[in-house]
Amino acid sequence: MRSAKSNKIEQAEIYVAPTGNRRAVLVEITADNGVTGIGEAGVAYGVGSHAGAEMLRGMIECHVLGRNPAQIGTIWNDIYDLSFWTRNGATISYAALSAIEQALWDIKGKVLGASVSDLMGGQMWERLPVYANGWWTGCDTPDEFARAGVATVARGFSGLKFYPLGLADPVTVVRHPTRRRLEASLIPMVCDRVVALREAVGPDVEIMLDFGGGLTTDQVLRICRRIAHLDVLFIEEPVDPSCLEALAKVASSTSISLAAGERCYGRPGFHRLLQTGAVDIIQPDVCNTGGMMEARTIAAMAEVYNARVAPHNYGSTLATAVTVQLAACIPNFMVLEFFPDYNKEPGHLEVLDQPLVPQVRDGYMPVPTTPGLGVTLNHAILAPYLHARCRA
Repeated sequence: MRSAKSNKIEQAEIYVAPTGNRRAVLVEITADNGVTGIGEAGVAYGVGSHAGAEMLRGMIECHVLGRNPAQIGTIWNDIYDLSFWTRNGATISYAALSAIEQALWDIKGKVLGASVSDLMGGQMWERLPVYANGWWTGCDTPDEFARAGVATVARGFSGLKFYPLGLADPVTVVRHPTRRRLEASLIPMVCDRVVALREAVGPDVEIMLDFGGGLTTDQVLRICRRIAHLDVLFIEEPVDPSCLEALAKVASSTSISLAAGERCYGRPGFHRLLQTGAVDIIQPDVCNTGGMMEARTIAAMAEVYNARVAPHNYGSTLATAVTVQLAACIPNFMVLEFFPDYNKEPGHLEVLDQPLVPQVRDGYMPVPTTPGLGVTLNHAILAPYLHARCRA
């Protein structure tokens, strides 16, 4: 526990670091007592990483520098109320707000000598079940998916998620459907991949499918009918996340549970999603939905709708550390997304000094009890990727 109280935020450093298949947008905020806090903006993939970094810079310069870091709620609301694009906002504004809020909680935890999850009510889980994603990269035929799935289960994972719609591509690794459609001739192959995996891993392994919002309703339902007997745990983003009516139609037409939320922002976005009655599982990303308290509030809202929370987690190892703190303190937590081979991706950089992910054993992630988020940035690795430094 730090004895010196902090009264003012003096500095912030923003990094955009390419790491494997991601571009981590990170912030480190420094208070006048020397305590630092870190956070990640959830725009690590797709396009927008530099836009996220610039939004971070603008928010920090206008609404964070010189403020008392202990006043997390006040700073959050001032950013939301005064940044204009946060109202009814989406990815870039909410991702930047999320990173700032995480960093402030990290500072508060270090000052008070408590983990962030303890500050939010206390850890309900000492360890968290995880499912494996990314194990399927490079697979194409049903047999290849089956063999890779068996090998991943042999490493101790009892849950597997994969993207069955992708086509092998020499440039992008996985080519996604465009115009929300697949050639009709490819639908049997998509279904055969799921069938082969289920037959290979047996009935006790949970299988989850990510459709990435890539298909129209008719093709989604066609696939659902063909795989309904395979006991799929859930289908993630079966339709474009903006099409809530289509999501409801899919839910009413299949017995497979649906999940969504990685492209849903703040309480209003999740309220609209839950009101459809279409999802049994929500997937807030703590790095783009408004931060720790917003995600905690969203999880509580899901309880009212009898839904569980399987947090989306596809950032750097810092994003994982942040998500672990959220998952540990919510009663309706379900399972955590995990990429066991993230460090084998070409160009991987380890942004943390001691990441949590190597501690995963037998499909479980331990929850640290150290102050704050429990992790620190690897400054030697990140130094070449400094995007901006802001000072009071």
